[in-house]
Amino acid sequence: MTKTTTLVLTFAAAIVISAVIAFILLGGESILAPAIEKSSKNSQAPIRSSRLIISPKEYDFGKIKQSGGVVSTSFRVFNNGSEDVIIEGVPTSCSCTSAEISKQAIKFGETAELKVMFDPNYHYESDGRFFRTTTIKSNAQGEDPEVKIWVEVEYDLGKDKLKFPPKE
Repeated sequence: MTKTTTLVLTFAAAIVISAVIAFILLGGESILAPAIEKSSKNSQAPIRSSRLIISPKEYDFGKIKQSGGVVSTSFRVFNNGSEDVIIEGVPTSCSCTSAEISKQAIKFGETAELKVMFDPNYHYESDGRFFRTTTIKSNAQGEDPEVKIWVEVEYDLGKDKLKFPPKE
């Protein structure tokens, strides 16, 4: 092979390689463009979430009398997210406690009231001061938040007058 032939072949190879690279780059751009566009749209979209903030998280009734009747307190439930929260239920840890919420759907930026009631004449509790919980079941992200009430019951009517007296 002469120097001229080698030079021509090298030049031809360079042109072919350049053409292949140009084809890949231009063809690749049109193939990758929709995926890149979709990816950038997703990364620029706002992250949507819903989260409940409760205040206060606990309430202490202190010492109450069995004869005093049902006591209640309220908690503020704030939707701190960017989507509406749908309340699915507000179960309590014991039948002596009940709860109701003022809204079944809490729009973002809005507040609802969670009312928790405790019946000191429901059943006997031997532990002195104790607590009960209420959980807010919803479509909000993360764990279901809960509130806690503390109470100590003075059994002034007698254990036999309870709705569910202890079995002795």
